[in-house]
Amino acid sequence: MSHHARWAQVAALFAAVVAVGSNAFVLTPILREVSASLGTVPQHVAWAISAFGAATAVSSLALSAQLDRWGPAKVLSLSAVLLGVAELSSSLSAHWLHLCLAQAMAGVAVGVLLPGTYATAAAVSPRGKEAKVIGLVLTGWALSLVFGVPFAAYVTEHVGWRSVYVITGTLSLAVACALWLSLRGISLSRPVERVALRGALRIPGVAFMLLLVFGYMTAFYGTFAYFGEGLRVALHLSAQGAGSFVFAYGLGFGIAGLMLSHFAPRATKPYMVTALVLISLCYVAWLPASTVRSWAFINSAVWGFLNQLALNALIVTLNRYAAEARGVVMGIYSAVTYVAVFAGPLCMGPLYAAYGLFGVTTMAGAIVLASAAALLAVRVHH
Repeated sequence: MSHHARWAQVAALFAAVVAVGSNAFVLTPILREVSASLGTVPQHVAWAISAFGAATAVSSLALSAQLDRWGPAKVLSLSAVLLGVAELSSSLSAHWLHLCLAQAMAGVAVGVLLPGTYATAAAVSPRGKEAKVIGLVLTGWALSLVFGVPFAAYVTEHVGWRSVYVITGTLSLAVACALWLSLRGISLSRPVERVALRGALRIPGVAFMLLLVFGYMTAFYGTFAYFGEGLRVALHLSAQGAGSFVFAYGLGFGIAGLMLSHFAPRATKPYMVTALVLISLCYVAWLPASTVRSWAFINSAVWGFLNQLALNALIVTLNRYAAEARGVVMGIYSAVTYVAVFAGPLCMGPLYAAYGLFGVTTMAGAIVLASAAALLAVRVHH
């Protein structure tokens, strides 16, 4: 394979992550506009994020095996087409339930597209360069946060929220074409791990780490769903103004990612406990931080930076425990993550309605602190 062909594949896979990230995070800064347009409250619109997460969790367990059967070109391009159709359908929503159904369709697509993108990135990597290539593909998340979400807020303010989904839907269809053209002829010639789900959960340390991941992700997605709207209320911001704080989060996340690509500390128990405690403090810090825009910007960036460190450590540790069953364990990890995408906004909704952003962030801080305490108290297999 030529150097140019390989980098065309990496670029297409990178674009797929950008497309997924743009859809996953786009509702956060524009909840108010969408809810006003659909004649409902922001809490109902946030449930579309929950619908997306639930569908992704089910899809990642039920459908991702098709990648080995059909090959990445067909599976990934069809998934990207479905994502594009779901986003265009979202732009036509006349009721919040319609938006929830459209985002559930997007979740079905992402449940196949995302793990398939990661697996294909490893398959097309030169031997010994897998970590570098996968790292490049993963930076699509940071790009969608740093540029995609603020752009969505800008478009909403000047053209309307429906245009955002028209743009992301068009992007997903373009990505589908790029995936099909660049990946034709590629097969994932790798052994498929046959460990059953129950057997994977019995591996020492795996179930406990997955429980930590669930708590951590529930706190994150439950907060992120109401983050933009909460800051808009606290600081009297426009949609574009709220987008700047999502930009700050993505900036911190991206800077930490670049740092980890050059210097990655060992994911020891003290390191993970420290990261989780700092994140819990960051959640609690929103009470004073949201009174001044500059403090809120800094806290957003710190939150992103710390989340990259903690997430990296959790994934590295889970892979270390999984040993020969990494494939099935990472499939469960993906499902657990997207169950949290469903559960977070749903559980935090009543707290947001009653106590605003501070009720949500206080609960998130408590969940992460409890996770740190559990990690400190429980002896897990190394």
